[in-house]
Amino acid sequence: MEWNRGFGRVKEERKSLSFFKIFHSADLSSESMRGIPYDFMKNISKEDFSCKMVIRTKRGRSWEVDISMNPRFYYMEKSGWNQFVSDNALGANEFVTFTHNGLMCFNVNIYKESGKEIVLTHTTTPFSGIKNEEGERSYKDVKKEDESMGGGVGHVEIGESSRGAALRKKKAEKHKKRKKVKYGVPRFKITITKSYLRSLPIPTFFEKRYLKSESKVYKIHHSEGDGSWEVLSLVHQAHIVLSRGWVKLAREYPLAIGDRCTFHLVKPTEFVLTSKKAKAIEITISD
Repeated sequence: MEWNRGFGRVKEERKSLSFFKIFHSADLSSESMRGIPYDFMKNISKEDFSCKMVIRTKRGRSWEVDISMNPRFYYMEKSGWNQFVSDNALGANEFVTFTHNGLMCFNVNIYKESGKEIVLTHTTTPFSGIKNEEGERSYKDVKKEDESMGGGVGHVEIGESSRGAALRKKKAEKHKKRKKVKYGVPRFKITITKSYLRSLPIPTFFEKRYLKSESKVYKIHHSEGDGSWEVLSLVHQAHIVLSRGWVKLAREYPLAIGDRCTFHLVKPTEFVLTSKKAKAIEITISD
C-alpha cells in the first residue's frame, strides 16, 4: 500500500517539470551526482532561471544551493548540496524527486528503495532534519542534546578565580541569547544607504519568491540576541517596504550607512538580522 502511494505521487510529479536522483553510497558530492539533467534545464524559461535554487521539503525546511555550469551541463555547487545530503542522511539507495515550482524552487520527496516515503522530522533545534519514517526524533538526537546541555557553566573549576568564572558565564549567556540561523533558510542581502535608514524596500526577487504582497507586521531579531523589533511592512507601487518601526530598529540595533545587512527569513513573519560594519572607504551616501 505504501509503495503504491509513493508510486502514485511519482506519477503525479511527472506531470510537472521534475527530475530524480538515486543516492548510492558512492561519491555523493561528485560533479555528475550534482548535475542537473540537460533535458530538464532546456525546459526552464529565462524568467524562471536563476543561479540559485531552493530545495524544500513538504514540512517546510529548505536549502539554498548555487548553480554553476561546465561545458557539458549545469550542476549544483558542493556547499549547499553537501548540506542537503548530510541533513537528510542520504546514501542508502534513496530515490529522490525534485519537482520545479517556478523561479528555481523545488519540492523534494524522498523514498526508500522499497518505495516507502521517508518523512523528515523538524524540531526547534537547528540542523535537526534527521529522517525518520514515522516523524519521530531518533534516540541519537535526544542523546546528543542531553550531552550538549550537560556541559554548562554552572560550576567553577579548581584554581579558577570567581572573576574568571563570572566572565565565562557571561560569555556563555550571551552566546545562548544569539539567534541561531539554520543553513539554507531564505535570505537577502542589502547595503544600508541614507534613505534606507528611514525605510527599507525588500528586493523584488525575494518578495516574489517568499512573501505575500500585503501589509503585515514582521518581527525582526538581532542576531546576537540583543533585542527584537516589530516593523510594519507596506505595499507601495507593488513593492513591499519596511516602514513604521524600522527607524527605531535602525537606531537601536544600531545600523549605519554602509553596513552590509543580511535578513534571514526564519519564520513566515520573522527575520533574523545580521549586520557587518563597512570600512570607511566602502561607505557611500545616496538617496
